[in-house]
Amino acid sequence: HRNNPASSKQVKISNILQGVDKVSLAVMTGTLTTMIVFLPNIIGEKVELTVFLEHVAIAICISLAASLLIAKTLLPLLLSKIPIENLLGKSSKAGNELTNSAADKPVNNANSRYKKSLSWVLTHPKITGFCALLILASTAIPMGVITSDNNDNQDGTRLFMRYHVEGQFPLEHVENMVNRMEDYLYQHKDQFFIDSVYSYYSGERASSTLLLREDRNISMNELKERIREGMPNFAEAKPDFGWSSAKSGGVSVTLLGPSTEMLITLSEQIVPVLAHIEGLTDVKSDISQHQKEMVVIIDRFKANQLGLDSRQVAQIVGTALRGLELRSFRHDPNGEVNIRLLYDEKLKYSLNQLKKLPITQIDGQNISLDSVAKFTVQPRLAKIYREQRQTALTIGANLNEITMEQAQKRIEQAMENLTLPTGYSWKLGRGFNRQQQEQDIMLINMLLALAMIYIVMAALFESLLLPAAIISSILYSIVGVFWFFLITGTSMSVMGMIGILILMGIVVNNGIVLIDQINQMSPKIEALESVIADICMTRLRPVLMTVSTTVLGMVPLALGSTQIGGDGPSYAPLAIAIIGGLTFSTVTSLYLVPWCYLIFTKLARNSSIGFTKANSFAKRIVKA
Repeated sequence: HRNNPASSKQVKISNILQGVDKVSLAVMTGTLTTMIVFLPNIIGEKVELTVFLEHVAIAICISLAASLLIAKTLLPLLLSKIPIENLLGKSSKAGNELTNSAADKPVNNANSRYKKSLSWVLTHPKITGFCALLILASTAIPMGVITSDNNDNQDGTRLFMRYHVEGQFPLEHVENMVNRMEDYLYQHKDQFFIDSVYSYYSGERASSTLLLREDRNISMNELKERIREGMPNFAEAKPDFGWSSAKSGGVSVTLLGPSTEMLITLSEQIVPVLAHIEGLTDVKSDISQHQKEMVVIIDRFKANQLGLDSRQVAQIVGTALRGLELRSFRHDPNGEVNIRLLYDEKLKYSLNQLKKLPITQIDGQNISLDSVAKFTVQPRLAKIYREQRQTALTIGANLNEITMEQAQKRIEQAMENLTLPTGYSWKLGRGFNRQQQEQDIMLINMLLALAMIYIVMAALFESLLLPAAIISSILYSIVGVFWFFLITGTSMSVMGMIGILILMGIVVNNGIVLIDQINQMSPKIEALESVIADICMTRLRPVLMTVSTTVLGMVPLALGSTQIGGDGPSYAPLAIAIIGGLTFSTVTSLYLVPWCYLIFTKLARNSSIGFTKANSFAKRIVKA
């Protein structure tokens, strides 16, 4: 063809088209199976995590669709423009030298060893089947050790601090306290890995949000202990790290009942019990936020002797503390002046001044409030919450080196030993409910994705057995995920389940490449084992190259601290799941997918032969 460039070009184009057509089904099936696993997350039930994942899924699907279009159009076009000498690499003589060179000897040795071991697997189906079942059964070992944890955003980029102001103070007083805390944090900015601090405060409460740098190399629990060591002490506040926020690694228990007073009493009994649970810190209830109220109990008998009733006394106290709006005064035709009756500001902050508040006069002598009332101080709820048509009170805590699953078991065990009055109950907080909800949604999405993968492969291969052989690689990828989680000490979280979901669409690609190539040869049943071994040997290098690029691309994500939305769950469990599952599945797929194809093909042939014999026998009976 060198003497005829036109003929050489036609041959090259023909070979390119033939090559594209040969891998077209495998490429299309692999792309669709990878894309379709995201469909349940895009159109399914929406929770916070799936909303974040939806945007990632759409971006991946668009990229995969674009890559499929480029692979079918642009790449063949570019290949057609490259001179044939560059495609071949060198002349045939040089090619022979390259083939016989020492550089190719390791590759050839690897291919020959793989072919030899695969031939043994195919010729010993019973032993291989026993080993395959043994591998699946081994999953029980890591599953019994790995814990479930949906709190994988505990080491995020934010830390929340509550001051628990004891009482009500002038705004300037609380501001000075917050400024003192911020000065302490900024003085140790590098030691605490702080980027900036934002605070909110009023006369009775204050909180600060610490934005942390991404280069933090210690855990959140270690950082909290480091901040506590030199934290300023305040007489009017007890700062600690808030547990109500999901980003601070908090868990909670909710008490339900008709009476707020009884819930407060029960919480005082339950808080010490939960505080003794190993792994729980900063255990507090809604009423232990150091907010108290002054209760004024009016002696109705004494008030009646003075010609007063409870309503009049309460009105005087309310006017003294809150003031009273009077009618406005029009001082000129253009406007009015609002008039408000106010007492001395000291009454709001001094109990002694409040006790001396005059409420009436008898014979020219002032009668003070403490003459007709008693004063008691008691804890109060900042807000009254209701759930399930009952008053709710929350007890929360921070996690310290335990997972959500471990915390749930220990809390349930402790609460089961307590006896609550009739009409009162308890339940786990929203963090546990959110974890269970997200895990249920992800499990349903995984089952739907598995069914859709099977349907797509069955439609494209026009067979029900071939997809079953390929699906086996998904099972062994999950085995690899659990073993890799055990080795790396990673807990199974929702992000890990998302990694398994993505993995389901990726691992089938290796099986598709192998099965499609075997199916195109249409081997006879007598030579089936030999043909399978030969074809799998030729696809060894493409399979290993594809897996290597995917695994290497996931390594930075597994080692990094990138999170969804900047401060959400970490991507690391997702990447670890893909790396472990894909690596293990590749090793098993190179042997077990061809083995499954061999077993299913023989079963189909035997079933077909049996059906044909039964049909012939039935026809002979009818003729007779």
